[in-house]
Amino acid sequence: MLTGYSRSSPESQAGYLVQLIGKAVVVLISTASRVQINGHLNAFRPIYYLGCKVSLTSAISDAINEVDPSGGRMVDLFAGTGVVASAMGASRDVTTVDVQEYSRVICSAILRPPRLSDQKICNLSNEVAKGQFSSRLLWCIAPLAEHEHRCMISANNGEIDGLIELLEAPSLVLVEEFGFIGEGSALGKATYEVIQRMQMEGLWNSSETTVTRNFGGVYFSYQQAALLDAALNVAARSDEDIKDGLTAVAISTASSLVNTVGKQFAQPIQPRSKSGEIKLSLAKTVQRDRSIEMLGSYQSWLQKYVNLVPAVGASTMLRQDYLDALTTHGKDFSVVYADPPYTRDHYSRFYHVLETMCLRDNPQISRVKKRGETTFSRGLYREDRHQSPFCIRSEAPGAFDALFKAASGHELPLVLSYSPHEAGDGTHPRVVSMAQVVDLANAYYKRVEISVVEGMSHNKLNRNDLKLTKREHAEVLLKCFC
Repeated sequence: MLTGYSRSSPESQAGYLVQLIGKAVVVLISTASRVQINGHLNAFRPIYYLGCKVSLTSAISDAINEVDPSGGRMVDLFAGTGVVASAMGASRDVTTVDVQEYSRVICSAILRPPRLSDQKICNLSNEVAKGQFSSRLLWCIAPLAEHEHRCMISANNGEIDGLIELLEAPSLVLVEEFGFIGEGSALGKATYEVIQRMQMEGLWNSSETTVTRNFGGVYFSYQQAALLDAALNVAARSDEDIKDGLTAVAISTASSLVNTVGKQFAQPIQPRSKSGEIKLSLAKTVQRDRSIEMLGSYQSWLQKYVNLVPAVGASTMLRQDYLDALTTHGKDFSVVYADPPYTRDHYSRFYHVLETMCLRDNPQISRVKKRGETTFSRGLYREDRHQSPFCIRSEAPGAFDALFKAASGHELPLVLSYSPHEAGDGTHPRVVSMAQVVDLANAYYKRVEISVVEGMSHNKLNRNDLKLTKREHAEVLLKCFC
């Protein structure tokens, strides 16, 4: 535990405190003196992201520059949405690494934003809205889009049954393969007509319609899903220098549109409580998100990406495992920044839709056991979704050891972000303690220091069963010197 410091000490009043605990020097960074930490609060946020480091980039940048004053290439091994890489890209060459394709796409778009004229932006928007592909797909999904619209009108008038049936229905992919909806109902008739139209147009089982078939009616309205597919289609057919940028615009738009609590992709809207009662705010919640005009959101995000300032140095984005990246490219780096996913929340349910959008594939959907029966996951999670070894108790110590060993083997100083967990604070536990991490780092580095960023807390979900208490001392930076 980090104890024993006095807030009245001169060092504390100056905004920092140096303390020796075991073999690690601890530095407390006070937000009172580090006002600049808050300077990034309004920074670019491409998606809703757990543990986003926007408010911590100043402290992280200082730590990176301290362990490596040379200004050489930094590698961000678990890049996520590229917040740290973007901050460091203002002064260094940067390489981002992540096993997820959506991360590579976002980092590419942020570090090398698309350069588009106003006319090009207008042309792209028109192609998404009225192009040949979007016209075909919108015709295909029209029966369900119209049915959904009627259900919303009825729900606003107090007749909620149709909306509940729609929300509890499976995605088109599952209906076509397993026939979960009877053809006799209005929803069933509309569903099977949509499937037939898509088959006639050659759009069924096509990677061009993965959003519509997998997530339409579940995470988005049918029209929103179709237009997201249209946006991805435009991106895929664009020149290489803007392809990632336009794909990032599509997934940022999806993050704005998604009809869930908290704007994440962990779980679709549940129309009923656990006791089976209809949720009172259901119609309002669904109407709020599914009435968002996709094209307006798309154009807004397109302009935001175009307005980004590109990194000053050379940027490289890799979809790769962290150890593979260090093994293959370690000689090219000057310093390592690592923010591994420490809990089961990360690299998991919360980004699977974005990953599928970027891969544009037809993923196998994971299955779960309920009441002794095997069924498809309600969230339509990818069967191959990644699980980090850093959040598996039996594997985490070895993962940390391998990280420190690989980085130090290339004589690379390292900054590690860590969010402590305290027993009883409501947060999901870390499977390796801070003390264990320090001991592992000390086995490979000459000097290890800990900086505690005071007064910060991470984003938490607001679903009742995942309410996590915000806590002070929410971030620790482990600085490893060669």
